[in-house]
Amino acid sequence: MTEKQAGVLSDFERIEVLLHEYDSLRDEIQQRIGHVYQVVIICAVLATWLLGRDLDGRFWAGAALLILLIAAFGWFNGEDIKRAAAQLRGIEQHINHLTGEELLTWETHYGGAIAGYWGRPRPAHVEARAKKLRAKT
Repeated sequence: MTEKQAGVLSDFERIEVLLHEYDSLRDEIQQRIGHVYQVVIICAVLATWLLGRDLDGRFWAGAALLILLIAAFGWFNGEDIKRAAAQLRGIEQHINHLTGEELLTWETHYGGAIAGYWGRPRPAHVEARAKKLRAKT
């Protein structure tokens, strides 16, 4: 048996490393989505509080600040989610290439950036994959 060279990973080891990164990125996306809901709740409380105030200059200044903060948070959070999702698509393609099969498909075929954010995502490849599976059985 030959000794394994230092720094050379097998395909299985590469896949394990990639899956760890994949898992951490999926967790990060889920956490950021949770942050959005928390900010929405905070904004609803602040908006309710603002609506109880007189409609004077302080009200409009507070409302403008609130809108700017929401927009900034939404933009930064959305950009981070997009970058993480793009990295997930790359990992999916790399793992699928290493295995020779299309094992990971979520972000590549069903993610919001690919399938859209409204309605039920059902990319065209689903029908082709279903036909292939039916043909095997």
